Amino acid sequence: MPSVTADKLVNHDLYAKGNVNALDSTFNNVAQTFVAGQRIGNIYSWIQGTGGKIYYMIYLTKADYDNFNPVYVLHDSNKLDVPDLPNILQQIADQAKADAIAKNGVVGYYLQTYLPYIVGAVVIAIALPSITKSFKK
Repeated sequence: MPSVTADKLVNHDLYAKGNVNALDSTFNNVAQTFVAGQRIGNIYSWIQGTGGKIYYMIYLTKADYDNFNPVYVLHDSNKLDVPDLPNILQQIADQAKADAIAKNGVVGYYLQTYLPYIVGAVVIAIALPSITKSFKK
């Protein structure tokens, strides 16, 4: 399964699955608290904070956007939901396949992908008559 990085979530809506605090730009004050099922907002960007923590940057209102007053939500997969996640995962998988085809060519990609199955089928087809013959004895 492909992994999702924060940059793939930009421009997607973020929802709370539990109580989620949105912090102001100081990262010390709670600007707003969201409860389970509540839409937090559209992810505008993301930053990596101290200790490698990921924060999503969100503007709650148009006025916040106009005044560059975002809130920051700490990434916690247990408390956050992105309903578009299945589509994002599919796009990542499709892009990986397209990259592999571009690198190996169409024939090379499909041979590399399906050759083990073809070889296995040939081995079974060759061995099956002798296996069934041994059972008949």
